[in-house]
Amino acid sequence: MKIGLISDIHGYPSKFKRAIEILNDADVILCAGDILYHGPRNPILEGYNPQGLIDEIQNLKKPLIIARGNCDAEVDLMVLDYPVFMPVVFYEKDGVKFMVNHGHEYSDEEIKKMIDRFNIHIMVLGHTHIRRFERYNNSIIVNPGSISVPKGDGIPSLAYYQDGEIVFLNSETGEVIEKNKI
Repeated sequence: MKIGLISDIHGYPSKFKRAIEILNDADVILCAGDILYHGPRNPILEGYNPQGLIDEIQNLKKPLIIARGNCDAEVDLMVLDYPVFMPVVFYEKDGVKFMVNHGHEYSDEEIKKMIDRFNIHIMVLGHTHIRRFERYNNSIIVNPGSISVPKGDGIPSLAYYQDGEIVFLNSETGEVIEKNKI
């Protein structure tokens, strides 16, 4: 089982397409939100094209499960014919429980309470555009970073879970940034 983890696409179809190419062997991709709109705190970079991103998502052959982010608006539901925008998404595969949330509405303490309450193995967050791998009790909190508007070290990134490991990749080159055993 290989589970792709992405977040914070913000309207860049070529960045999304490249991420999907890198995750081509994933069984499913979990996305922690911020799909079409660039957001008021993010610059509009070359390649910004929400309509083109809509086309890429609509034509995707791989399962993509998306949690709603703070930049995902009600109007997006009108143009994106895709089941999106629940603020919290649960996914379980081979006994591994994932929870996906954008991460802007809850404090770390509240996130940890959700992990405990629902016995989550891997909590996937977005919002900060910064990669994160944190152990919490017997669980993992992971933020794959942003494939389009990276912050922190400026490396666009995504992640995947496979065989008890979280692997972060540069979403442009596909090169491994770091590996973490669970």
